Amino acid sequence: DLIASLALVSITGGVASPFAPLLPVVIVITGARRGTRAGVLRATVASLVLASATILIAQTPDAETISQGAASWMAMVLALHGVAILSGRLTHRWRVLEEEHDRIVHALEEGIIVTDLKGRVIRTNPAARTLLEFPEGDDWRGEPLSELLRRSTDEELRLAFSQSGHFGHCIDWSSRVGLKKSFQVRTTVIDGGLRVAVFTDRSSELRAIEAEARLQHLEALEELALGLAHEIRNPLASLRGAAVELVSGTLPPDQAQRMETIVRRESDRLDRTVDGFLEYSRSRRVEKSTEVDLNMVIEEVLESIGQRQDARDLTVIRQLEEELRVFGDSDSLHQVIRNLVINAIEAGASQLKISCSQRVDHVLLEISDDGAGMSAELQKRAFLPFVSTKTREGGLGLALVRKILESVGGWIDVKSQPGTGTTFQAALPTASRTPAKVAI
Repeated sequence: DLIASLALVSITGGVASPFAPLLPVVIVITGARRGTRAGVLRATVASLVLASATILIAQTPDAETISQGAASWMAMVLALHGVAILSGRLTHRWRVLEEEHDRIVHALEEGIIVTDLKGRVIRTNPAARTLLEFPEGDDWRGEPLSELLRRSTDEELRLAFSQSGHFGHCIDWSSRVGLKKSFQVRTTVIDGGLRVAVFTDRSSELRAIEAEARLQHLEALEELALGLAHEIRNPLASLRGAAVELVSGTLPPDQAQRMETIVRRESDRLDRTVDGFLEYSRSRRVEKSTEVDLNMVIEEVLESIGQRQDARDLTVIRQLEEELRVFGDSDSLHQVIRNLVINAIEAGASQLKISCSQRVDHVLLEISDDGAGMSAELQKRAFLPFVSTKTREGGLGLALVRKILESVGGWIDVKSQPGTGTTFQAALPTASRTPAKVAI
C-alpha cells in the first residue's frame, strides 16, 4: 500500500499531488498494525521519496520554488511522522488494554463461551473448559459447539449456550465421569451477532442450601420433640390415674363410667397430638403442586368456617383481586387459610379482613383481625411447634402454615399489638413462576 501510494503521489506532482493525503492514512494503518517503530521507518522512507520526487518534478528550481517545495515537504514530513507516532502509541495502549482484558477473563471463575451465529466457538476462557472437564489448554476456536457438546446429556446445556435470552436458569448436567453439576447460564447477543454465554457452577451452593434446610428441619424437629413430650405428659398422667382406679375394681358404676370417659377423651387427645406431629414431620415436595385459584380457596374456607358456633357474629371484609392463581396444593392452601382464620376467631376477633393482591412474582395474602393480639415475645415464637396461648392441645397450626408456605417457595410474617389485633402476611408464588425444588 505504501509503495503504490508513493508511486501515485510521485507521478502526480509529489507533495503538491491531490493524492498526497493518502500517505498519512497509509502511515496510520502501518503504525496501528505494526507499532511505532515500523510507522516511523515508513514515514522516513516516504519523506525521502517525496523529496526526490519534488526535486525531479521541478522544471526551474529557482530559490522561490525550492523554498515553497521545501515548506510543503517539511509539513508533509511532520505530518507523516506525527501520525506514525500517535498511531503507534494508540496501538500500544490498545494492546495493553487487550492484555488486561485477557487477564481478567482468564481469572474469572465463571465460564465464558463466545460463539458466532453458526454456532462456532470464537473464544473461551480456562474456567469454561475446567467446569466442563475438558483438558487444560484445549483450544476450541473454530470448533462447532455441537461437536464439543455432542452427548445426549449435553443437549439442554448446549441449547442454553446457543439460544439468546436464556437468563438465570439452572441446568443439571452430568460430566463424563458421572459427576452431577448444576449450572446457572446467562446467554446474551452482542453487536455483530455474537452470542456470549456465561455460566457458573452452583452445585456447592445448592448442596449448602439443602444442608441448611435439613439443619433447620432438624432444629425444628428438636423443638417439636420437646413440645410433644410436654403435650403428652398431661394426658398420660390422666390415663395412668384413671387406669389405676379402674383396675382396682372398687369404683361404683357411675365413677367407673367417668373414668372410662377420661380414658377415651385423653386417648383421643393423644391421637390428635400424634397426628399433628406426623403431619408436621413429613416432607412436602413442590413436585405435587399445581395451579390453584386462591380466591376460590378463600371462599370455600370462609363458607366452611361460617358454620362454626363461635364464628356466627364474625364480620368478614374481602378485598380480593380477580384471577389470582398461585402455585401450591389445594388441600394445603385450605389448611393454611383455615388455620389463620381459626387463629383469629379463637383470639376473640369480631371483624376479619382478607385481602389478596398481585405483586411482581408472588401474590400477597393478608389476614387481619381485631382480636387480643400478641406480645413481641410471642410473635418471635409464633411459628414454632407447640407454641400456643390456648388451654386446649394444639400449637401446631401456625408451624404447619409456615412449613406449607416455605415448601412452595413462599413465606409468612406476623405483625401484632396486644389488645389491637393481628395481621398475618403470606406470600404465595404465582403459577407462572416455578419455585426451587427443595424438600423441607
